[in-house]
Amino acid sequence: VPGVRAALCTDAVMADGARKWADANVLALSLRLTSAPLLAEMLDAWFAGEPSADPVDRANVEHVAEM
Repeated sequence: VPGVRAALCTDAVMADGARKWADANVLALSLRLTSAPLLAEMLDAWFAGEPSADPVDRANVEHVAEM
């Protein structure tokens, strides 16, 4: 789907990093690996995360968009 940047995350650090470094806009989860407390941490990190303003990170996101 054009414009979708999905990230499969297994913990809150990955969810935050996906938003920060990949400007991910879809969070993919594993039902088997994600407990309710872990899910709460991941969602908090996901919704609090913002894309990085670092030029290298922005260039990586733009490169993916071009592909």
